[in-house]
Amino acid sequence: MANMNVAVVEGNLTQAATLSRWGDGTAYCRFTIANNEYYKKGEEYESIPSYIDCQCKGPYAEAMAKHLLKGRRVTVTGRLKQNRWTDDQGNKHSAIVIKVSEISLAPFGNNSFKPSQQNEQYNSSSQMPEENYGNQDDYSDMGMFDNSEEIPF
Repeated sequence: MANMNVAVVEGNLTQAATLSRWGDGTAYCRFTIANNEYYKKGEEYESIPSYIDCQCKGPYAEAMAKHLLKGRRVTVTGRLKQNRWTDDQGNKHSAIVIKVSEISLAPFGNNSFKPSQQNEQYNSSSQMPEENYGNQDDYSDMGMFDNSEEIPF
C-alpha cells in the first residue's frame, strides 16, 4: 500500500541557497524557507516563524540555485524526508527536510505578507462588498511583474 507524502510550503528564503556536489559530481542545493503564522494580539498582528529546510539535486538544483536569493518569496512542492545521523560523540540526531520537486518564484518586489485590517473585518462574513471585486477587464496591475529576469525553465 502506498503512502501519501506531499509537502507544499510558501515563504521567504532566509539566505541564498548553497550549491554543492557529492563525491560522484551530482549537484545538490540546500536552502531554508521562513514561513510565518500570523495572529492578532490586541490591535497589532504578530507572527511566529517556522524554518523549513529544503533540498533539491541534479540539473534542477544547478539551474535554480542562482535564483534562490535571500528574502526571495518562493513556493516549494516536494516530499518530507527524515535524515538521521550520529555525530562524532555518538549522539543521535534527526531532521525533517523537504526533498523539493518544484519551485515557484515570486516576482521581486514587496514579498512581505501582512494581513490587512480590511480583510480582517470580512473574515466572519461569507461575502465581501461588491466594490472589492473590481472590473474583470481591468488588467492595470499586471505591470507588477518583472519580466526582465531570465528563468531557466
